[in-house]
Amino acid sequence: MAAAHSHDDIYDRQIRLWGADAQKRMSNARVLYINLTGVTCEMMKNLVLAGVAAAVCDNRPYPAAVREVPSSFLKAADMEKIIASSKSDEEGEPETKRAKTTMMTVGEAISPKVDELNPLLIGRNSIENRSLSTLPDEYFGQFDAVVASRLSITEVRRISSAISQYHESQKEKHESNNNNDGEKYQNNTLFIVTDTFGLDGCAHLDFGASHTYIRELGKDKLSDPTEITPYVSMGDMWAVPLKEATGRWDKVPPRILVLHRLLIDYWSSSEYNNYNCKDSNVDEDKTKEQFVTYARGWMETHEIPSASLALEENQPMPLEHLAGIALHPEVCPVAAVLGGVLGNEVIKSLTRKGEPSNNVLMFSGLDGGCRIFTLRPAN
Repeated sequence: MAAAHSHDDIYDRQIRLWGADAQKRMSNARVLYINLTGVTCEMMKNLVLAGVAAAVCDNRPYPAAVREVPSSFLKAADMEKIIASSKSDEEGEPETKRAKTTMMTVGEAISPKVDELNPLLIGRNSIENRSLSTLPDEYFGQFDAVVASRLSITEVRRISSAISQYHESQKEKHESNNNNDGEKYQNNTLFIVTDTFGLDGCAHLDFGASHTYIRELGKDKLSDPTEITPYVSMGDMWAVPLKEATGRWDKVPPRILVLHRLLIDYWSSSEYNNYNCKDSNVDEDKTKEQFVTYARGWMETHEIPSASLALEENQPMPLEHLAGIALHPEVCPVAAVLGGVLGNEVIKSLTRKGEPSNNVLMFSGLDGGCRIFTLRPAN
């Protein structure tokens, strides 16, 4: 049997690219993934291969919760076999017996496939089977990055607040330590909230108040550590009224940002949860009609003009078309591209090299463009 390759052999190319110190930071890092989707699976694949350990928090039932997720971790054929087998086993069984059947979670299903990607991380990758609502606030700040999809705005704000409080507490301890030689507290947790929908994708990124980075200014020449300006926390981003999310080049709120906020609210609603349940008798056409009604009310409540949904000037996206995207949102190439871009943002955060994207990334599959939009309070 051939001798096992060493850490430096496996990551040789990365060490040449980022340096030994940067690779060491990545190899010591852990990223928490909440609610796996196509885009977060792509991020996890890239980062695990690069040596960054993964913790998966997704206790949704497998495979029902991820049947349409485009990911090499989740093979459609395997999932359909499980579903078909489950239906066959349940035929004729009393309901009480069915209820006792042990369900596998998404985290449990994906864990062995993640370990296969990088054997050096076996023992460092982990699964968190507790539900998100039962996790203590101090849990989130212990990770170097938290990557989440399909969260409600309430959950986003809670995690953002928990991460901020954790690092404020750690900063106070650091400053009260007489042995720190006056060094500034620099630890932080990158928090990313991202989803893809149709040919579009959006991500909100909070690198943390203490994050600094260096830029390459030329051959063998680096900038001094630079702070993110303006820094806006995740909680403050989501507190900005959507109608005020404008900028120099955006006289109305950007279409992709509006779609993301609309869909996040819809995916958290009872209307979507009724559709997304196990009941196969739910009428999809009726659900689409309900979405159109929901979207119109949502836009009126948030005072969003129809022009914000325009693909081109004076051509707003029909809500009926958007309804299909809301129910079947993920497209493999979009998830792959945005996942690759966001994986690079995580590496920037871990290595503190390269200017981060501050603070919203919007990807359009129509032109392949990925633009940065800085979301900040009006004042």
